[in-house]
Amino acid sequence: MGLKQLSDFILEQGKYVIIMLVVFLASKNFAKSKVVQIISAFVGGAIAYFFLNDPEKVFDGMGTIIEKLFGG
Repeated sequence: MGLKQLSDFILEQGKYVIIMLVVFLASKNFAKSKVVQIISAFVGGAIAYFFLNDPEKVFDGMGTIIEKLFGG
């Protein structure tokens, strides 16, 4: 298994780990009635899922923003 294959495997399986973590945190916080923590868990999970789904798109977007800020 090469480095590229390992990277692809981690990115592919990482989505499922993030989803399980979000569901776990949401159910744990829902039991304690901490609405703000539930929302932040979902937002954090959504951001992580978006990043793991297409990290190149995220970095391209960040690069464009940084380029506009510094006039490049």
